[in-house]
Amino acid sequence: MRAAVVASVSGSTADAIVGRDCDMRARHCDASEWRLEVALSRSATIHLWSWATAVALSTAATLAWVLMSRPAVRPRRTKGVLGGRSNEVVRSVLDAALVELASSGYAEFRMDEVALRAGVNRTTVYRRWPNRMALVAAVVDRLRMPLRRNPLPDTGALEQDLIEAFARRWKFARKVEGRAWARLLDERMNPDVKKMVGEAIAERSAEWRYMITRSVERRELPAGTDEQLLLDFVHAIVDSRRGQPFDAQWLSAAVRTVLAGARAGALLRAGGKRAAAGRGRRPSTRSAATLNSGPAKAR
Repeated sequence: MRAAVVASVSGSTADAIVGRDCDMRARHCDASEWRLEVALSRSATIHLWSWATAVALSTAATLAWVLMSRPAVRPRRTKGVLGGRSNEVVRSVLDAALVELASSGYAEFRMDEVALRAGVNRTTVYRRWPNRMALVAAVVDRLRMPLRRNPLPDTGALEQDLIEAFARRWKFARKVEGRAWARLLDERMNPDVKKMVGEAIAERSAEWRYMITRSVERRELPAGTDEQLLLDFVHAIVDSRRGQPFDAQWLSAAVRTVLAGARAGALLRAGGKRAAAGRGRRPSTRSAATLNSGPAKAR
């Protein structure tokens, strides 16, 4: 019986030892797995951080490259030399203002209609041209600009000079620029209009009269010929066919007819003397800006 007890005790002890050993192994396995999980978690975190850092650096580099490659933004100009969108807007507004002037004249000129034709807001127009006079003055400057480079003809023969000058005038009168200028001449007694076009009219008058003066100096016409009267006669004949197609032969015949009378002395001033105030003069540099739309006293 003692032997059985000893055996039983021994068996129990062994089982306890084995159980404890298994428990320790289990705990060891759990700890190992936990350490492995922690290690994997740390590794993943490190990789994730490295990836995020790389993405951030790449994004920063891309943004820096975009900013460096983008052209510098220049402040918008409202005065002075224009370019880009601003230049397009100014050109559109002046084009629209020219059409409105040719259609309505100065007295009926409407800023709202100009904005509508140009496709811009009213504020855009008023920001640069605060009133009607300022905008129409800009149109007048634009009309005169290309003509500064094109003075009236000087071929050395009055007949050819007059034919070319009146042919140019006829063509100009049928453009929108010519119609706008004719409107201004119709209203030239308006103080605002007179202020804008008075100088141009005076310059044009001098240039047209000088065409006759130099022909007298070349002895094509007798001394004492009334320059303005001769121009008025040609002008009246040419305008009698206004609205009809241009006829070069008819214009040439009209000019020759008037010159024939002038050569015969039919267009002399009273007493056969030229008044100093009526003589044409050589155009100055400024008078090269003269418009080619016709003699001064008439359109």
